[in-house]
Amino acid sequence: MRIAKKCLLAAMALCLLVFCNVTASAADDAQTAKADEAQQSERENMQLTDLAGLLLEQEAGEINSLLDDLETSTGWDMMALTTGDAGGQDATTYAEAWFDKYTTKDDGVICAVDMDNREIVVRAFGEAMYYITDRRTDRILDAGYEKISEEAYFATLEAMLKEVENAYLQEDPSKNHLYNEDTGEITRHPVERKLAPTEILMAALLAVLSGSASIVAVLGKYRLKFGGYKYPIEKNGKVNLTVKEDRFVNSFVTRRHIPKPQDSEGGGGSRSTVHSGSGGRMSSGGSRKF
Repeated sequence: MRIAKKCLLAAMALCLLVFCNVTASAADDAQTAKADEAQQSERENMQLTDLAGLLLEQEAGEINSLLDDLETSTGWDMMALTTGDAGGQDATTYAEAWFDKYTTKDDGVICAVDMDNREIVVRAFGEAMYYITDRRTDRILDAGYEKISEEAYFATLEAMLKEVENAYLQEDPSKNHLYNEDTGEITRHPVERKLAPTEILMAALLAVLSGSASIVAVLGKYRLKFGGYKYPIEKNGKVNLTVKEDRFVNSFVTRRHIPKPQDSEGGGGSRSTVHSGSGGRMSSGGSRKF
């Protein structure tokens, strides 16, 4: 009897121990899952990723603040990236793959410092491609190269992002076009200008006023009354006939070649050279070795 009681107590203790272990394990798993979910959410919304450890904490804060402002004004996803290991990829492919993996939108820009390939990169996606033209890309890379040559990594990203901001503020995307270097296809900006109802009303009103003014001016000039005046052509009319002969002597034809206007940042618009990345997403931009 005593042996049976001891066995029963031991079994109960074992069951209790197993239950506690299972509960603790489930709690740990839940906590780990929440942490992973939070980390994943943070990664999906991250703007600055300093994998190469090039920035001080204060510098990282300033870059994040600049990225926040750019996202607010543009509505794009803005990213800045540094890496010391591109995993065997070239700098452009690495930056494109990073943006493609962590973006939450179709439109955006990533500026990257690749210490593995010793290269700075800017890539623009979606709507941003019509702003980051070939000439704007050169300006962005010029600004970054000036600082990266001094090993001023914070200043490099800051200068590149500020040039991206200048592109957004100064470019007219409706005048720019995309040139696909893979296919040779040219794509114009898809936004069509539509007249607002107030603009249509104003145009109609101006047309009526302009037409009325013309009619009043003609009537006032000639001061005619419809059907009340006839000109005595038989009395006052006179006809003089003159014979005139034109003789063809010679002709000269001058041909002059008129060159096509080049792309500019003015009224002619600018070109963005684009290509399809490894993930199939189109992007414009470029890179430069340092």
